[in-house]
Amino acid sequence: MAPVPIPHPPDPIYLWQEDVEDLEQYSSGGYYPVHIDDEIQGRYRIVHKLGYGGYSTVWLARDQQESRFVALKFIVASASGESPEIRILRHLGTTNTSHPGRQYIANLLDDFEVQSPNGIHRCLVTEVAGPSVGKIRFEISGNKLPVPVARKVASQCAQGLAFLHSSGVVHGDIHPGNILFSIPDFHSWPVEKVYKHFGKPYKEPVERLDGQPLTSAAPRYVVLSPNPLRLAKLVMNTECNIKITDFGESFLKTEPPKSLNTPTAYAAPEILFSDIISPKVDVWALACTIYEVLGNHKLLESFFMEIDEVLVEMVRTFGKLPERWWKQWENRPTFFEEDGSFKPNSGDLTGESRTVDLKERLVDIRRDDEEGQKELSRDLDALEVVLEKMLRYEPDDRIGIEDIELPF
Repeated sequence: MAPVPIPHPPDPIYLWQEDVEDLEQYSSGGYYPVHIDDEIQGRYRIVHKLGYGGYSTVWLARDQQESRFVALKFIVASASGESPEIRILRHLGTTNTSHPGRQYIANLLDDFEVQSPNGIHRCLVTEVAGPSVGKIRFEISGNKLPVPVARKVASQCAQGLAFLHSSGVVHGDIHPGNILFSIPDFHSWPVEKVYKHFGKPYKEPVERLDGQPLTSAAPRYVVLSPNPLRLAKLVMNTECNIKITDFGESFLKTEPPKSLNTPTAYAAPEILFSDIISPKVDVWALACTIYEVLGNHKLLESFFMEIDEVLVEMVRTFGKLPERWWKQWENRPTFFEEDGSFKPNSGDLTGESRTVDLKERLVDIRRDDEEGQKELSRDLDALEVVLEKMLRYEPDDRIGIEDIELPF
């Protein structure tokens, strides 16, 4: 599902700032300008910023009507029509309420439109959760989650996807950045406690390059998202729970899209080759996510995350691609002989085979402490069996989400 392009001013208007959304998108068709303590719809008071993406900003707010915290996702005006994400979330709110995996999906609580100088914006109100598994893992020492936490994240993610598939929905964008840790007892916190753990909102004034006063199209200041390490101790324990979020690429099983914007490292080969999309794309992405969550790097790791790089890693791990994709891959002759063997001059200075199969890659998942390594090692043989069934090239040969039995 291709995102709607955002109109971009021809020349920069604002002084560039690090770790915030693209300020140039505070223009027609772009972001909704938000300030701390704004009241939205006379009900939701903005408390802090949770994050941002190319097509939205996400804010922590207090629902003063229900006395709870919520996440407000303001979508850019150019992409704020009746989006597939809203349709999917509304659908999920009416299906399989007793499924055990439902608790791991961030529910839609409300949605409405708001007006700004940049246009009309759709706002989604969802259950609030903490930092993403990806951000936490990246920030902590060794980039590794504790084994018990990693197991729970993997298991709960599989259960959450099983709920989606049982409801006729395919997520289409599963990776550690879209899996959030829940914060225990969060709704009982006063705002002062939020600021104690999140840090007070850091406000950086927005400035125009031409020195002219700001217009109402831009906020007076931007807010940095909280450092995930501040919340790590709260969310990473044996009682941890996750929420799967971001349904911007999701679709109904009966209405598969022609393409998906899944990040390359988690994209099944049929996505990379613009082949038929099916629910099995989630199975491939989940396998890549499980490997990464248990370890400290991506399964199909490459420096620039370009398609050619990831495809090379696929062939290294799983062997030659099916013939229709093998022939379709234009740059394949740069790396491989026709039989699937590496060319001596394809980048490996030794000229030796660079095959690294799944078993070897699983051995690569290591822990620095002896106890953690013992605990992890008990899982690896059984995990190899499951992942091998999830990572088969042909979608029809992969097991279904409901058939995944993790060894923990």
